[in-house]
Amino acid sequence: MMSPQPIPADPGGLLRVAASTGLAQQVGQCRHPVAIAGSSLLVERSTGRLVDRLDPTASPGRVVGLRCRSRRASVCPACSALYKLDAYHLIAAGLHGGKDTPAQVADRPRLFVTVTAPSFGPVHLGPDRHSQPRPCHPRARRAAARRSCGRWHLAADPTIGTPLDPTGYDYPGQVLFNAHVGLLWARFTTETRRGLAAAAGLPRAVAARQVRVVFAKVAEFQARGVVHLHAIVRLDGADGPSSAPAGWASTDLLDHAIHAAIRRVEVTTPACRRVPARQLRWGRQVDVRPIARADGLSETVVARYVAKYATKVAEAAGIDLGPIYCRACDGHGTNPTTAVLCHRCAGSGRRPRVSLRHLSGHARRLVDTCWWLGGQPGLGRLRLRRYAHTLGFRGHFATTSRTYSTTFTALRAERRSWMADRRAERAGVDPAGVLVVGDWRYVGPGGGA
Repeated sequence: MMSPQPIPADPGGLLRVAASTGLAQQVGQCRHPVAIAGSSLLVERSTGRLVDRLDPTASPGRVVGLRCRSRRASVCPACSALYKLDAYHLIAAGLHGGKDTPAQVADRPRLFVTVTAPSFGPVHLGPDRHSQPRPCHPRARRAAARRSCGRWHLAADPTIGTPLDPTGYDYPGQVLFNAHVGLLWARFTTETRRGLAAAAGLPRAVAARQVRVVFAKVAEFQARGVVHLHAIVRLDGADGPSSAPAGWASTDLLDHAIHAAIRRVEVTTPACRRVPARQLRWGRQVDVRPIARADGLSETVVARYVAKYATKVAEAAGIDLGPIYCRACDGHGTNPTTAVLCHRCAGSGRRPRVSLRHLSGHARRLVDTCWWLGGQPGLGRLRLRRYAHTLGFRGHFATTSRTYSTTFTALRAERRSWMADRRAERAGVDPAGVLVVGDWRYVGPGGGA
């Protein structure tokens, strides 16, 4: 987990790989390092001889610090760039093999799926998907004047994604959708498996012994502050990536099962006195496309696209907040910049005592809605106040099936092993014959020099 040496600027050609995949960002100095004190010994396995020693007291000029390992680009660009590279390799390994994943996965049925949220009210539109400007709701009847705009919003216009009519926008519906995206996705995968079995004319238990549905997905916040998902869905055999699926499991059959599952899936939200129950479904905009080897929607393009969103949270909606806790009744630690009192403990007021002045009106309204809904009886299990900084979204931003490919833990272990091998080579010993023994303790934030 720890590395007593600063991560080198180019470990094993990491930046060259980044440049070749279009993910080149400076993997440099961490913005929020963690200082540690202690020593690291390089010991020969067979004899116990001390080969090398890293001791900060003996080498005061050497930096001994740990990366914060934040994946958020707004928090630490250097660590998020490293996380993005790991995400790229994880996704790419499930598309063409590598990192202990067999190369046969490139021959399996696989699709790139994008599912979106429904409309909660008309919002201002920016350029289209081809980056071409377009008029924003130019035509409207006189009775619906609040639903018209007619302007041409440039890409950087902060108005994009905000409601045309804030008074009629369904803010509770959008927050509840964000809170239930994980459940919608879980039911979608279940319905996809059922659809495959039904299309093949097999019982589900029999189909499960012949085909396994695996995926890797990432969540993206749209400008309006709602989540939609990009996913790679692949078919394997029952024994995982090393086995091929049954012959009847084709790309066309998978495409049919996915579209049918998207139409069928729905989630009913809890009801309380002030918030009625509602049915949540995926939006009408659905994109399902096959992944090619090289041309068009290639493996590299998909891996780059998915990794791009792995380091973002709600910045696209103009929200850059940390978790908002209650100092008195919440069991979490406190952060001076975000620690507040809840409504019950504060005694008055409907908003947390944390500055939201830097947020736009739309973003502030979404945070307020999370805080209000989180206090409603019957919605407490959604923990909306705890996740007000992500507008109610409670899931992981990047997730994979267990057998999709490698893991972030394995990639970090590979990087630590590479660094240990380089250290042994500098000491003039065989890397396979030495052992790294570390004894480190936490000192505080900030790396020393």
